[in-house]
Amino acid sequence: MQSPIVHQQDGTVPMDFPMALRQVMIGKKITKLEWGNPKIFIRMKDGFLTIRKEDGRFHSLMVSDGDILGEDWVVVPDDN
Repeated sequence: MQSPIVHQQDGTVPMDFPMALRQVMIGKKITKLEWGNPKIFIRMKDGFLTIRKEDGRFHSLMVSDGDILGEDWVVVPDDN
C-alpha cells in the first residue's frame, strides 16, 4: 500500500493551511510551493501574521481563499 503523504524531492511534506499555521505558532516560517520561492514566506512578527516578499520587507498578510484551501504549504528550512 502506498502512503497518502506526498513528499517533495527535497523531503518536505506539503500541508493544508491549519497544519501550516500550527508550524507558524511554534516559530517556523512557511511558504507555498505555488510561490516557487522560499524567500517569500509567512511568519509571526509583532503578534501578527506577516509575509516577507521578495524585496525583503514584511507586510501584513491578507489571507485569501486560495491560501485557506491550499494544500501546498511547507516549512521553510532555517537556512533561508
